[in-house]
Amino acid sequence: MASNEPVVGALTTEQLAAIGGASRRLYIEAAPGSGKTTVSAHRYGIQRFGRAADPRAVVAVSFTRSATAELRDRVLNRWGDSALSWPHRIVTLDTVMCDLLTHLLHEEAVHWPGGHHELLVHDSWRARLPPSNSRRRPVIRLQGNQVCTTTVWAKPYEHAVNRADFEAAVEAGECTHDDVRTVLVDGINDERIRGALIRHLASTTRALLVDEVFDANLLDLKVVQLAIRAGLQVTLVGDPWQALYGFRGARPDAVPGFIAAEGFKQRDLHHSFRWITREQDLLSTRLRFGAATFVPAGEVKTVQVVLAREWKSLWATSPRVLPLAFRSATGRPAEAAATLLLNEMTTHAFNQKAVYLGDAYTTLGITDPGAGARLQPRLEAILRRLSGNDDLDGIRRELNTAIATESDVCMPRRHSSHIDRLAALRARVEQPSRQHVPGLTCHQAKGREWDHVGVRLEATDVQALRQGLTHTNEDHRMLYVALTRARRQTVAV
Repeated sequence: MASNEPVVGALTTEQLAAIGGASRRLYIEAAPGSGKTTVSAHRYGIQRFGRAADPRAVVAVSFTRSATAELRDRVLNRWGDSALSWPHRIVTLDTVMCDLLTHLLHEEAVHWPGGHHELLVHDSWRARLPPSNSRRRPVIRLQGNQVCTTTVWAKPYEHAVNRADFEAAVEAGECTHDDVRTVLVDGINDERIRGALIRHLASTTRALLVDEVFDANLLDLKVVQLAIRAGLQVTLVGDPWQALYGFRGARPDAVPGFIAAEGFKQRDLHHSFRWITREQDLLSTRLRFGAATFVPAGEVKTVQVVLAREWKSLWATSPRVLPLAFRSATGRPAEAAATLLLNEMTTHAFNQKAVYLGDAYTTLGITDPGAGARLQPRLEAILRRLSGNDDLDGIRRELNTAIATESDVCMPRRHSSHIDRLAALRARVEQPSRQHVPGLTCHQAKGREWDHVGVRLEATDVQALRQGLTHTNEDHRMLYVALTRARRQTVAV
C-alpha cells in the first residue's frame, strides 16, 4: 500500500526500525517497492563500521549475480569503497559455498582427486566438455572425506558429458557450482566436517546478511544455520510473495519454519514507494490479501514492457513485442545461433543484450572476444534478408554459414523449430524498431519497475485472479511479481 509513514531524513520509521534492529537474528519481510535494497545497504554499512575493532568480515549474499551487483552498488554509493575493503564483501551464495569447500580442502578435512586445494569452478560443464549420448551421467560424491566420481542414470533428453572427460577434468581440479554444492550437502551431514565449517565461520566472519532468503534451498538454509551456530549476527531479507526459483530447487515453504525454529525477530516493510496511482495501490493490496482481482485490458502501444510467465507466451503476443530470449539457456546450437540474431535486434531497439547471449556464445564454443564484432555485419545482412520475402530455410543455411566462420560446432539438420524462430523474428523485423516493446519473463522483471506494464495472461492466470492468489503457489507468485512492477498502471495485453 502507498506509504503514509513518518519520514526521518530519507527513511521511514519502519525502515529505521529494520535497519537498526538490535536482534542478532533478524528477519525483514519486504513488500514490493518498500525499499528492501536501501534497508539492506544501510544495515550492511552499520554492521561493517559499527564494530571497527573486530577484524572479522561482514558478508552479504544473494542468489543471482544481478541482485548481488545491485546491492553492492547501493552499498558503495551509500558507504564508499571502504565498505567493501577485504575481508568485507557482497557476493553470491555460490561464492560462499566455494570458499567453504576451499577451506575444507586447505585443512584437508576433505580430499580432492589429484590433491588439489584450489579449484577452477565453472557455471556448468556444457561449455567445458563435449556431450555424450550415454544415459549414464557422471557425478561427484563425497565418501568419508574423499571426493570421488561415479555415475547415475540421466533422463533420455539430458545431454550427459563423457565420464572419461569428466574424471580427467575433476582430476585436474575442475568442477561446477553444482559439484561444490554436492560435496557440501554430503559434508555437512558429517559431524567432523560440520564442526570445521562452524569454527571457520566463527573465526573469519561476524555478520551475515542474506538477501531474497525465500530463494534459498535446503543446503542454503543449512549454511545459514552453520552461521547461527558459529555465533554470527544474521539478517534475513525477503518476501514469500516474490519467491520464483522453485525450478532451481528453492524451498520457500521451508523458510518460515526455519525462521521460527531459529528464533528470528521479525520487522516488516509494508509501505511501498512504488505506487503513484490509487489504481495500482489497490491492485497490489488486493493481490497480497488474496482478494478476487480483475486486470483491465490494454494495448501494447500504451506500455513500456510486456511480462509473462514464459518466453513462449511473449512470442505469441503482438509482433510489436520483442522478447529478449527465445526460451532458455538450453545448450542447443540452433537456438544459440538465432539468439545472436535476436541480440542484434534487441541491441538496436532497446540498447539491451539478449538475455542468454553469453550462454549462446558458450554453446557455440565462441570464446574470442572479437568474434561478435566480426559476426555483426553478417548478422545484419541476414536481418535485411528477413525483412524481405527470401526463403526462411535459405536464411537458416546462411546463418549457419556465418556461425561456422567463428565456431567449430556442428549445426543440426533443418527442424521446424528453427524455421519457427526465424519466422518470429521476421514478423518483428517488419515492425519499425521504435515501436518495439521489450518482452520479459517474471524472473527477468523481478526487482524492476516501470510506469506502465503490460502482462500476458493465460486462461489459468485469469481464473487464479478470480479466485484470489496465494503465496504458496509458485505460478501465483510469478503472477504477483508481474502485476506489481508498475508504478502507474498494469494492463492485460
